[in-house]
Amino acid sequence: MVKLNKASKGFTLIEVLVSTLIVGFIFSVIFYSVSSLNLNLSFTKMRNDNQHVVLKSLSVIEQDLSSIFNRPVRDGLGEYETALILKNNDHTEVLFTRSLYDDVNENTKLVRIEYTFDDDRYERRLWNVIDRVQGSKYQKHYFDRQINKIRILASDDKGRWQEYWPMGLRVNLSNGSSEKENRNISRDDILQYQLLTTTSSIAKINLPTAFKVIIEHEELGRFERVILL
Repeated sequence: MVKLNKASKGFTLIEVLVSTLIVGFIFSVIFYSVSSLNLNLSFTKMRNDNQHVVLKSLSVIEQDLSSIFNRPVRDGLGEYETALILKNNDHTEVLFTRSLYDDVNENTKLVRIEYTFDDDRYERRLWNVIDRVQGSKYQKHYFDRQINKIRILASDDKGRWQEYWPMGLRVNLSNGSSEKENRNISRDDILQYQLLTTTSSIAKINLPTAFKVIIEHEELGRFERVILL
């Protein structure tokens, strides 16, 4: 009978278990590393996509505001509106006339644009006819839902940032408001409001010298840009 030496024997149960544990540990480390890498790549892609959306929104706003044209219009009821109406209440609302290049007809035309807050998101409306009638149709575009707030400020000729434009617009909006709000109305506001209520002088209201646009994004935080006119 031939005896097997010690070197020809197979692995023991303990050696097999230890080897299995080592191989399992190595595969676990590899799997965790790959999963972490994929997670980081997904997070980076989502952040880049969100950043691209915010920068695109800023670009649209910049193109709009930098192309404002000082042309008063008539609203759907036939009343005169100034070329720019800006209100910063709970949400910024702005209505303005801008020049827009028409690629189809290869010419420049005037359009009326409004930023408003509706259905829990910011909306951009565009009228191809600036002197509107009741029921005038408009094109509708939406900003990203993760944009929590858009704030637009206008600079006067003294470099002061204003929440309302024309400045006298605050007087009209403050009618029926608290006593504290009324105490903040200045003589300049009264004079500007007189211009707003005088049809013959409505076209004399100047545009701001600059705009400050502030966007607050749910994931990325705050973005700010100044647009000179």
